[in-house]
Amino acid sequence: VLYLFAMLYLFLGVNIAADKFVAAIEGITSTKKRVLQRSTGRVITVCVWNGTVANLTLLALGSSAPEILLSVVEIIGNGCFAGDLGPSTIVGSAAFNLFV
Repeated sequence: VLYLFAMLYLFLGVNIAADKFVAAIEGITSTKKRVLQRSTGRVITVCVWNGTVANLTLLALGSSAPEILLSVVEIIGNGCFAGDLGPSTIVGSAAFNLFV
């Protein structure tokens, strides 16, 4: 019973973190700026980011963040030398994501 409550509590935490992350991505990718169009002399509003590319890039970074942080912690712990765990974890995660 205690294990079930702990799992539900952790899933709730992951849900909250994912909601914050997606909201941040939407805030970043919805940025627009006003640009003077030289040919017509009008001021137009354009998107700073291509929405599809930005969302895919930021979501890929977010889904690989644990592996990247594990690699950084290992490199710092090994005196700025890569160990066995970090690169293998990143390559394995990328292969898993590619094939699944």
